[in-house]
Amino acid sequence: MTEDGATSPIAGKKIAIVGAGPSGLTLARLLQMRGGSVTVYDLDPSLAARNQGGSLDLHEASGQLALKKAGLLDLFHAAARPEGQATRVLDHHGKIYVDLRPSDETSTRPEIDRGTLQSILFDSLEPGTVKWGRRLLSVERNEGGGLRLRFADDTTEQADLVFGSDGAWSRVRPMVSPDKPRYSDITFIEGRISAADTDWPDISRLVGEGAIMVTGNNRAILAQRNSDGHIRLYACLRETEEWIARQAFDFTDPASVRTKLLAHYAGWSPEMLQMLTASDDQFILRPIYTHEPTQHWTPQPDVTLTGDAAHVMPPFTGKGVNLAMQDALELADALTGGEHADVASALRAYESGMLARMEKEIRLVLHDQDIFVSPIAPQGVIELFEARLRGEG
Repeated sequence: MTEDGATSPIAGKKIAIVGAGPSGLTLARLLQMRGGSVTVYDLDPSLAARNQGGSLDLHEASGQLALKKAGLLDLFHAAARPEGQATRVLDHHGKIYVDLRPSDETSTRPEIDRGTLQSILFDSLEPGTVKWGRRLLSVERNEGGGLRLRFADDTTEQADLVFGSDGAWSRVRPMVSPDKPRYSDITFIEGRISAADTDWPDISRLVGEGAIMVTGNNRAILAQRNSDGHIRLYACLRETEEWIARQAFDFTDPASVRTKLLAHYAGWSPEMLQMLTASDDQFILRPIYTHEPTQHWTPQPDVTLTGDAAHVMPPFTGKGVNLAMQDALELADALTGGEHADVASALRAYESGMLARMEKEIRLVLHDQDIFVSPIAPQGVIELFEARLRGEG
């Protein structure tokens, strides 16, 4: 039933969501609360099979709103870290340009580890909702109607509706758009300092309870505190894909990766470079991709996308997970809010609003990227954070 008592367009339909990230799990929770028959398929063998990523700040009007509608906001606040909102921006010599405290914000954006957020969402679902270890290969139409999901283990599943929340390289995306992500001109190399408080107290004090960005000479280092006390690092390099390939980083040899990174940060102060020196012997290459602001979609009556599958973009505005969870809320509302007579019209309404919103957001993050990682950084950074303090960012 919809909110006004009418029959919901999803009533009696078998819904497949591909991807058990925050967007897919939020969508599953909202649809189950509203009577939907939902199965989530994910390629990971379990929720705990891999490190789910760093700390996320959830915004009041998007990520937190989705959790409120899902009945999970109290659990979020119990696990979140309001002190994690603290942010500093420094130049590559260590001069502080921005020192933002949680009390300076016009709205609350508490931090939560991605893995903790996913656990809250997963635990809210009906038992057996998520099918793990299912690597999707393609979605196909049946001649007699409906959709067939084909998996790498030679199995198939049938569904009436398929929603792709399966990330930048979505296997659902070709059903609605030929557009593929493009390289954003930025590559991250991720690291981690496990024992910062005891072994690297200077770094621990510099990062504080939140995050720092050190920027200069077309380079940046991002560092953020996570809930277990470790610090996650991202060395940000503005280079072409071809340049990254030519460097031939050998990630089986962490010492060589560290040596190469330090060479690429020549001219930075020893205090700032200490973060690379202190990193554990584990590095991960993460080229950053984005969709173009204006996309080409062919609407389908029974398939759509959310989150990175719909609009992957660089992380510099910190909005990625929030926009993904907002997608889930807006899609669930379109399908069950009573304003649309059928699924096809609900999906068209959702996509129209989402694509218009994301065109603006992608342009914004590409603009911010060019300020944070540039030859003249950190010039321009202060203005960005002043706008954020005014509630404009």
